[in-house]
Amino acid sequence: GDLIMQIHVAIYKWKAGSSPESIENALAKVKEVRNRVPGLLGIFVGPNTSKYGEGYTHAIVVVGEDEAALAAYRSDSLHQEAASEIDSMEDAGIGVDLTDRL
Repeated sequence: GDLIMQIHVAIYKWKAGSSPESIENALAKVKEVRNRVPGLLGIFVGPNTSKYGEGYTHAIVVVGEDEAALAAYRSDSLHQEAASEIDSMEDAGIGVDLTDRL
């Protein structure tokens, strides 16, 4: 049977002066949450290489088994620490949530 997945996507533009090291450190923390929360199938982070990026330079994609896995991801203390760091650096961000089958 098909595997139903919950998918969260976030894309970011950064404030002038945000250091690449700080951005990478925050994104690395997000990725580490994968090892802390049951039900997460994958967390992918990195630079946006699309020519259609409109200035959004980095993305996060989180794939979970269900809504509960994404809720646990959002409430995880390491995610919250990373989200606080990202909030302090982001100039703009867009979030997208969707459900699809593998």
